[in-house]
Amino acid sequence: MTTQLVPNLSRITMRGVMRSEWTKIRSVRSNMVTLAAAAGILLCIGLIFSAMVGGVIGSTQTDVEGDTIGAALAGIQVAQLIIGVLGVLVITSEYSTGMIRTSLTSVPSRIPVFGAKVVVLAVTTLVALGASAFVAFFAGQALIASGDIATASLGDPGVLRAVIGSAVFLAGTALMGLAVGALLRSTAGAISVLFGVIFLLPALGTIMLPAGSRDDVLQYLPSIAGSSFTSVAPEASILSPAAGAAVFAAWVVVPLLAAAVAFKRRAA
Repeated sequence: MTTQLVPNLSRITMRGVMRSEWTKIRSVRSNMVTLAAAAGILLCIGLIFSAMVGGVIGSTQTDVEGDTIGAALAGIQVAQLIIGVLGVLVITSEYSTGMIRTSLTSVPSRIPVFGAKVVVLAVTTLVALGASAFVAFFAGQALIASGDIATASLGDPGVLRAVIGSAVFLAGTALMGLAVGALLRSTAGAISVLFGVIFLLPALGTIMLPAGSRDDVLQYLPSIAGSSFTSVAPEASILSPAAGAAVFAAWVVVPLLAAAVAFKRRAA
């Protein structure tokens, strides 16, 4: 007579699932390289632009237009695409290698697995890019000050919001990438869709929409809604920081909900 051994599912906790997801993210070299690239780009571009504003490099401070905060956080657009790719890779790499089947065998309930991916990715990107944004800000202001130009401090109106908002914006973009990757299960397809939503739609809208309604439509796109809370003084043609944050949150949450439903229902 043989006894069938069944896994003790009562011992599976959300904390354990999140620990497993963290192990998977940091053990895949491409994930950590992509995360480091996003943080590095955010910092390096910010330092370059700040040095140009401060006259450390370049002939005059007019080489770069914009305020001192905008210069320090100038790398956000490039970092956005890179961190979006990380979000895609976190989920599509598991499908391409078949690791997802192992994960779902260990934790048969799928929603906790997907939820753990969301939490771990959000925390990881928020911490890494938040640190990069703060370093870019402080180092950037030091470079700008060397040119005898007035600098900003975190206590100035809107500055802390812009720095923290930049990290939140980038973490949200990573979650958008995760959602699109879970829905399409294709790395190339998900990156293409993400690139289209972030960069192509605003460009096409600028070209194709009538001038009278252009700004009214474009302000609801994720990249433009995000700029309302990642800058100290948003343009008059876009949403307020609070409204922009709400719109951007919708762009993150709605795809994640759709991805969670698909993740639960579809076969691995």
